[in-house]
Amino acid sequence: MFFLKKRQADLLVALAETRNLHKASQQLHMTQPAASKVLSQLEDEIGFPLFERSAVGTVPTPSGNLVIEYARQILHSAQRVQSELEKIDHQQRRTLAIGALPSATQSVLPDLLSILRLRAPDLLVSIEDGIIEPLLEKLSVGKLDMVIGRRTELLDLTAFDRVILNYEPMVLVCGLQHPLAQTTGLEPARLQGCDWIFPLEGTYADARLVTLCDEYELTNPNIVIRSSTTLTNVIMLGRENLIAAMPQGIARYFKNQNLLHILPLEKTVNFGEVLLFTKRSTVYSPNAALIAEVSDLVLKSIAPPGN
Repeated sequence: MFFLKKRQADLLVALAETRNLHKASQQLHMTQPAASKVLSQLEDEIGFPLFERSAVGTVPTPSGNLVIEYARQILHSAQRVQSELEKIDHQQRRTLAIGALPSATQSVLPDLLSILRLRAPDLLVSIEDGIIEPLLEKLSVGKLDMVIGRRTELLDLTAFDRVILNYEPMVLVCGLQHPLAQTTGLEPARLQGCDWIFPLEGTYADARLVTLCDEYELTNPNIVIRSSTTLTNVIMLGRENLIAAMPQGIARYFKNQNLLHILPLEKTVNFGEVLLFTKRSTVYSPNAALIAEVSDLVLKSIAPPGN
């Protein structure tokens, strides 16, 4: 068994980022021989080489990648502990850091925040939105406490506990000025000549919209914009005669604000589950009890029955 010291963890992370021992030592205000000695002693202690020289610099070995991930967790956990200690010293509130997809910030997250305001009025919640992969990477190293988003095939999810919050069908929408917004019954063939906003290529939403178009036998839809930014899409739908797809909950919200029209079509596809991600194991989390408390609250209040 080995215990990673902060000096060692700092060096591992710096070397992983710079791929250069001289730059890493400079970044940490160490001499290069001292940094080399720290690394050599650590490798002797662990019993495995952590880095090897290559044409692109000093790169981690498979064992190195594993220990580097551990080092990142240690450093981020230490920062969070220090922050929480300072809050206790200044009698400040508990904090919870949540990452969420933009779509979740307009549907699931407001419900959760309302519940938290009622159940934990002393809690200060910080929210960061973005795409799922970077959010989960921040969750894995302790920068975030939980993430609300959809499943991804680009990351190994075995390190995360997951709770299904809801399932949303995909609907098609347009602006109120669009000719199709004036029809009470809509034949799918009328979609054939329309201009479309599609999600970013290669995303899950893009694949689901392609499936929905196939359901209506729409061949080669005229894609004029690719965007996964909800607010931009809503603005463009209000300005131009365009068609887009949205999760039903978000579409209904903008419909109730008299900003969008939901096209009356019978067929749909499942947009995918909205999941609550938490880290399965951690070096140490000062918010472990709070995360468990909020997760249990979500499970009882938001998640669908039987989950």
